[in-house]
Amino acid sequence: MRQRTILAALVITVLAIALVAQFSGGGSAATKVDQPSKQELARKLLETKGVQLTPAARGFVTRVAGGGERAAEPEGAETPSPKAGAGTTGGAAAGVQGPGLPNVRVNDPARDRHQQDQTTQSETTIAVAGRNVAVGYNDSQHSLLATTQGTSLSGYSWSRDGGRTFHDGGALPNRPGYVNLGDPWMTSDRAGRMYYATLAATPNFNLGVSVARSTNGGRSWSAPVQVSPGDPPVDFYVGDKEAMTAGRDPERPGRDVLYVAWDDLFFSATDILSGLPVARSTDGGRTWTVAYAARHSLLEGCSFTQYLGAQPIVDPANGTLYVAAERFQVDDPQCQGAEVVISEVIFKSADGGRTFGPAVKIADIVPAGTAETVAGPAILLGPGKAMRTAEFPVLAFLRDALYVAWNEPRGGHSHLRLARSTDEGASWSVRWLTGGNADEAQPALSGDREGLHVLYYSIAPTRPNRLLDVAVLDSTDGSTFRARRVTNRSFPGVLNIQQFDPLIAPYYMGDYIANVSDGRRQYFAWGDNRDRVRNWLYPTGRHDPNVYFARR
Repeated sequence: MRQRTILAALVITVLAIALVAQFSGGGSAATKVDQPSKQELARKLLETKGVQLTPAARGFVTRVAGGGERAAEPEGAETPSPKAGAGTTGGAAAGVQGPGLPNVRVNDPARDRHQQDQTTQSETTIAVAGRNVAVGYNDSQHSLLATTQGTSLSGYSWSRDGGRTFHDGGALPNRPGYVNLGDPWMTSDRAGRMYYATLAATPNFNLGVSVARSTNGGRSWSAPVQVSPGDPPVDFYVGDKEAMTAGRDPERPGRDVLYVAWDDLFFSATDILSGLPVARSTDGGRTWTVAYAARHSLLEGCSFTQYLGAQPIVDPANGTLYVAAERFQVDDPQCQGAEVVISEVIFKSADGGRTFGPAVKIADIVPAGTAETVAGPAILLGPGKAMRTAEFPVLAFLRDALYVAWNEPRGGHSHLRLARSTDEGASWSVRWLTGGNADEAQPALSGDREGLHVLYYSIAPTRPNRLLDVAVLDSTDGSTFRARRVTNRSFPGVLNIQQFDPLIAPYYMGDYIANVSDGRRQYFAWGDNRDRVRNWLYPTGRHDPNVYFARR
């Protein structure tokens, strides 16, 4: 594996070495003389990891590195309303056939009228409670070019008819002193309450994780409550890529426990820590406690461990919690020079997230992109168009087996892999789900009485402009799968290498899509570029990222 590929796939070894050299005088945990400021730490973080943070996290760290201000002024021209469904070529991408399911646009493009070209809605999540369906997504419209107390990048829409129609709810409200910065993740409990996890800048300019709550089917939300640990005024904390679930308490089966998992980096006067925190709530999201599935010091020789893309799931049979993540690890305590090993790993907790057993390796992997870019691994979609990609694990149960899926390269293309465990995560069998000359990315997994369902982007091999569809692989036994098209219209990438949206990172087309089941139906949501926008910057039009939904 070439060194640049490893670096592009989030080589935080460089971060550790650079920070150790600058702030602790070498590879030991020596006490530093002059404590770096938040601004210095943010600058160093951007030098080594910045382009691999989520757009929300990268924007936050950039703001801190610049002293909290940005020179650019917001543009004031209004964006014309897009024409729904216009300007894309029909037909399915290679590998998926059929007419697709009925597709419903979730957000209202007519509301994208305040900030020029800040029209990105993407990175989807779903909560279901009876006929109430809520969809969360990143929304770049609700902000100036510089973030303010009024900025909220965490958008949502809601439906009272099971997803046949949606109402755009706007942005999640901010708690005073906090700014919601996206990376949405939703869940619901057995009482019908819905929850929305988001990244949020804190009063002391750290990047934490917060959770909002809805008791009316997602029509309105409380101001989010911080769940990440503390808000240090001098030290620097960065949380990223949170995910959330709800499930039965292992000790009190009639009670639900909420869990939020994410990855973090903590910079203090004497140490630099990376970890996999898990927050839990037993009172409907009012209060939270945090435990770490794993935590590592970066000041121990040249060894290094970091996690990315954590996802929790609860076994409905007994309340056991599992948390999977992508792990980046260097085992080099004597600084002799060791390779970065990237793996999918899983942790298990039998006591409701209070304590965790050791990591179990599911598989060693390689970065999923088919091209190396300044933003890391990516799939090229056409001139000026791309999709950055990662290998985040997604989880589901089917009867007594636990499944984990991710995308990974094979034969010059990105394909889907599936791991299966029948012994509570102790051992795993791994197989390829897809192959050929198309690409597949961003799988999302659900399981119910009908079987296992793997939702994903299917990317046709057409050139120069590649068309995308969303498809689902279904299996009644976890072994034999059949593909079905979900989108009813193929769509291209958007202009994002030189990003059309001034708030969004290059190469970004969302990092995940949504697939949930309520036991009777499956609900899907994804970022979709079929619609077009025309304005003075793009008089002939450009494709626009909106959120679409389907159910069956």
